[in-house]
Amino acid sequence: MLTELQTKKWTRLFHIYDADGNGVVEKADFEQIAQNAAASRKFTPGTPEYDKIHAKFMSDWERLRKDADQNNDGKVELAEWLKHGERRSNSPEREEIVVDEANFIFKELDRNGDGVISLEEYKRFYRALRLSDELAAEIFRKLDLNGDEEISKDEFVELMRQFHSDKDDPDAPGNLIFGPLET
Repeated sequence: MLTELQTKKWTRLFHIYDADGNGVVEKADFEQIAQNAAASRKFTPGTPEYDKIHAKFMSDWERLRKDADQNNDGKVELAEWLKHGERRSNSPEREEIVVDEANFIFKELDRNGDGVISLEEYKRFYRALRLSDELAAEIFRKLDLNGDEEISKDEFVELMRQFHSDKDDPDAPGNLIFGPLET
């Protein structure tokens, strides 16, 4: 069973993936997120770069659908999502899944490929999540674990570990990586 903190984190993720805000996560949401991710990098449909991002999100949708869509209606409701989160949190492959996810997201956020995420790159990410630049700046400072005004890949992987941790540490900076948790 997910702890209260884990439930808040998985609920936050649910709201991120529910791109159209209709209360369920479905293939159309993953399509929209893929389009947004590609557009933010100026990749156009039909290019190899666009196709790679699109394929990754469609593959992620299929994995989610197979694991979480218990009633096979093509939609993942919050209750199904939380059960998926519980299975994933207790998976022996959790560490590998988290690191793979962190590496993928880091690569998407590091738009200029310099090996770090700048505040401006993080602001773009928050805009895609429909959050303000001011909030991005506030949270970025908390996520910058060593205070050097950028987030390295190692820091980002650690933040993702914190977000997906089964330890209830409400003060872990990684809890905020996708925005503030519901209260």
